[in-house]
Amino acid sequence: MDKIVGIIAAGGIPYVMLLVAMSMTGLSGAAAITAGLTLLGPGGMIGGVITLAVAGSIAAALTDYGFDVLFRAVIKKLYEKGETKSSIKMKIEKGYYSKRLKDRALSELEKL
Repeated sequence: MDKIVGIIAAGGIPYVMLLVAMSMTGLSGAAAITAGLTLLGPGGMIGGVITLAVAGSIAAALTDYGFDVLFRAVIKKLYEKGETKSSIKMKIEKGYYSKRLKDRALSELEKL
């Protein structure tokens, strides 16, 4: 499931970025795509394509590594601020995360 989310994010984020840029132009069709790509990056359309590629790569990396690292950091901060392990565990179990991510977060909590 996490792999699928990574693939969707890697493709979806650049797509949304292009759609927003296209909607800002007030044009339609190929003219909107051209103008949207020009708006996205320095250097015209080529820069826009590069910007979208970089955004996709960053999104893919975040879905592969970022969530786990982010969860670990948040769990450590909550514990350092004085929350109990049981209250942190309750927050993890209530969240809308994948089972794999919950298991990792709970194992990280047990290490504290």
